[in-house]
Amino acid sequence: MNIKRTVNFKLEQRKKKGVAVTENVPIRMRLTFDGNRIEFSTGYRIDADKWDASKQRVKPKYTNKQKVSAADINATLSNYEIVVQDVFKDFEVQDIMPTTEQLKERFEWYLAGKPEPTVEDEEMPEGITFWDSYDEFVKERGRMNDWTTATYQKFAALKNHLTEHNANLSFDDMTENGLNDLVDFFRNTKNMRNSTIGKQLGYLKWFLKWAFQKKHFSDPTFMGFRAKLKSTEKEVIFLTADELKQLMTYEIPENKQHLDR
Repeated sequence: MNIKRTVNFKLEQRKKKGVAVTENVPIRMRLTFDGNRIEFSTGYRIDADKWDASKQRVKPKYTNKQKVSAADINATLSNYEIVVQDVFKDFEVQDIMPTTEQLKERFEWYLAGKPEPTVEDEEMPEGITFWDSYDEFVKERGRMNDWTTATYQKFAALKNHLTEHNANLSFDDMTENGLNDLVDFFRNTKNMRNSTIGKQLGYLKWFLKWAFQKKHFSDPTFMGFRAKLKSTEKEVIFLTADELKQLMTYEIPENKQHLDR
């Protein structure tokens, strides 16, 4: 089953005494599928003039009134998109068209970092390695989800990155420290952008959730892991009083009247 869906981030439309609110506006995530629409609170607010509606992200270098940077807010929004796709993939594999309540419950379950329910009497497979599990995941999910060539290539690329990071990688490395080391590798060795790192972690966590449910390992720490994908704060330079006065009194040439704005 392939469930068509769209995920959009928008500022909440609200008015106060008939006037549109433009400061400290809540950022909402809108999810549509199968004729249904659900809205989620992202937990963040931003001024309207700091929001890029075309990119559905906060404009770079800004912070909101709670002093949260654009990089941190945007990283969270990207992570929400990844989680939504993970949730849909789970339902697609089970050939289930979820109700809005089922989808909302599963999304909140994932964000809380809780493991999926498992069969209590299922025994842990003996001797399965991280790489054996990874290959099995690609083979099983690829066949069941009818992956495209592009999807296979993405997971092949992830495997190459993981192997370069640590050829002897094991499930014991999927701790907070181990995942932070992986993030450092993506950032400093592979020179990946924050958005790319977020996608790589999303693919990895999809595999880890599958392996955890298969009882290939038993530590659910990875589910609560949230990478801190911060950008470097740049120095803000202000105009001096003399510079500001010069700007205010500047005579704009007739052929450059567009600068008047």
